[in-house]
This record gives sequence, C-alpha cells and structure tokens, in this order.
Amino acid sequence: MSDAVYGAGLEAIQMSPGPVTGSLAFAEHDGLLFSTGYIGGRVALRGPLSETLVTLGIGVRLVGGTRHWLNEVTTGDCGIFMPGDDHDALYAPGSIYASVTLSFDRLEALAEDRGLIVDLRSLGGTGVHSRRLSDDAAAKLEEQYEALHAGRQTHESGVKVLGNRFLDMFIQHVGRQPRPSIGGTDPRGHARIVARARAYILEHLERPLSIDEIAHAAHASRRTLFRAFSQVFDETPQAYVRKLRLHRIRQDLASESERACTVALVANRWGIGQLGRFARWYRELFGENPSQTLAWRPNTPPV
Repeated sequence: MSDAVYGAGLEAIQMSPGPVTGSLAFAEHDGLLFSTGYIGGRVALRGPLSETLVTLGIGVRLVGGTRHWLNEVTTGDCGIFMPGDDHDALYAPGSIYASVTLSFDRLEALAEDRGLIVDLRSLGGTGVHSRRLSDDAAAKLEEQYEALHAGRQTHESGVKVLGNRFLDMFIQHVGRQPRPSIGGTDPRGHARIVARARAYILEHLERPLSIDEIAHAAHASRRTLFRAFSQVFDETPQAYVRKLRLHRIRQDLASESERACTVALVANRWGIGQLGRFARWYRELFGENPSQTLAWRPNTPPV
C-alpha cells in the first residue's frame, strides 16, 4: 500500500488484523499517471503523493469511517494534493479511490481544451474540495471502477480509459468559465500586459512556451496574466497561443511551397504534436479538416 498512488512511497500502517486484501492498478499515458485501488482492510496512509506534481483524487466508494486529514469523507468527495504536501488518510475496508498525477501546466492546458480555467483559486489548495461530485456522476464512477477491480476488464487499458474519464469529470467539476475581472482593475494595465505577452509569443511561437515564461516576459504574475487575457481576448493565454499556431499551420498547409509536406510535419513544426487533439482544434476553428486545407488549390482559396 505504500505505492497506493504511483511512485508515492507512502507510509502505510495496517490498522485491522489479518492480511489486507485488495488490488492496485496503474497506467501511464502522455504524461498522466493514473492510479486506483480497492482496499480490503483498514489502512492508514501518510506522506506526499508527489514532490513536483499535482495529484487529483476522487473517493469512488468511501465506506463509513474513511477519513482524510482526520475528517470523515464520503463517496464523491474530491481531493487536491499539491506538490510536496502530505496526504493523511484512513481507509475503511471496501473503499475504492482513483487519482491522476500531472503537472500544473498540463492541468491548465487540459482545462483550457475544454474551455475552462483551472487555477489555484478553483482548486482551493491541498485538501478536500468544497463540492462533491453529483450522486449520478459518483454512482457511474463507482460502477466502472468496481468492474475494473473485479477483473471484468484488463487493468492497464481499463485504468487508462477510466482515468481519462475521471480526469475529464474532475476538470468539469472544479473548472470555471473564463470571465473578465470585475472592479478594481485598470483595463489599460491589462492591455499593456497582453501587448508585452503577445510580442513575446509572436517572437517565440515556433518553440515551446510555458505560462511562467510568458508571464515573466509580460512583467506579470501567472494569475494577472490570465486575468489580462480573459479581459482583453476572453481567452486563456494557452488558447491564444494555440490559435496563433493553428493559423500558421493553416497558412503552411495552403501554401504551394508546402504541398509535399504532411499534416503531421507542419503541425510538429509549430509545436503541436498531439494529432488527434490538433485535428479537433483545427476543425472547431476553421470548419474543415487539415487534410482539406492541404488539398486546396489556388483557385479556391480558404476563407
């Protein structure tokens, strides 16, 4: 149980007599570390889940007497574990949990893919989130993870599929819509921040760009950068960068000089390597597939 979360190395203390039964399952995919466990005995766990990454957890089925940070928790409760912070839990027999560990930048980007913002304010820091999942959502997760731990689907593929569903559900649950800041701000100050950020983005668009890097170039904190882009463009910084790159890709795909290039090659040139997501983003923005733009001829220019 010390590895109840992938790679955590927790202090595990058996609290019930006899051997502790149960099952653990893990999967790693595209920078996401998925973990889930069924705990058949009474077990206390303590320690950081990761020193450098954020861990999001859901009590898929928490039997009475289960506690986090000494407070009782129940099915559908959502836990936030910031890097280096201690997880302090007591699980009752029959409990099932699920978690995903990832970088904060990756979490922000995944939320932005869904048109949402997940930041420190929406997460609320280490602890149990103020809102539980709905009963319907919690029941669906419980049914799916119970089948996984009962062996009715293969562990690795099952953990990966369910983990992605769980992550999507978590982001939808805690994320918020972008919105302009209200009161107490100087719109001209936000415009100056966006102008500095945009100049830096345009100059470095062909290489990886982190939010911290853009914020530094704009002489702003991450939070202020998000507020400025929300007010000026009603977009997150990541969405703005992505749309600029999609336009550059579209220009290259429509160029006669790039006719011999593949869609993947052009997308990679502009820093987008996940082709499935890229095709969806491209379709949503331009109303056609990248391959359709590539097949265009000069007498029918793209809009």
